[in-house]
Amino acid sequence: MIMSPSIRRVACTLGLLPALLIFGCATGPGPSGLPAEPTMVIYNSPPEISHFDLGDSGRTHGELISWHADLDAVEGDTSTSIGHCNGTMQITRLGAREDGRCHRMTNIELDWDDSDDSLLVAGSHPYKHGAIETDIPIVRAIIGGTGTFAAARGQMVSEKLVSGWYRHSIWIVD
Repeated sequence: MIMSPSIRRVACTLGLLPALLIFGCATGPGPSGLPAEPTMVIYNSPPEISHFDLGDSGRTHGELISWHADLDAVEGDTSTSIGHCNGTMQITRLGAREDGRCHRMTNIELDWDDSDDSLLVAGSHPYKHGAIETDIPIVRAIIGGTGTFAAARGQMVSEKLVSGWYRHSIWIVD
């Protein structure tokens, strides 16, 4: 049977329709072209922060800030810990901008209890000079993982909440 070009276009469009519906063309992209909804959202309790000062009264290039917090599926004091959030930041640039912000290279490990699952996250971002934490959302790269997340890549957006907790929206890509 020979189909005219207009019939072929209709057949092709009808053939693609199920794929478009299955893969969610109706939803807009999320950050940086990622799916609108993150792969997962997790929280960490207010962190225990340690600052390793190199002796200057202000922040100095190379200084370290480290923290630890419980990792939770939901925010709040009644939540149950599902793992740990561990991180370090090293000051890499002071006064890099006119507004006096310093840049820090950050490494984070999200570690789930009772499994080999972990995610490794890294990035460099400006912070207000003298501030240990930031109130603006920060986007960092997922650079690997273990267990379920072996060789994972993607991105994580971390937001400090009014409660002092942090929400981490995670997009893992194939």
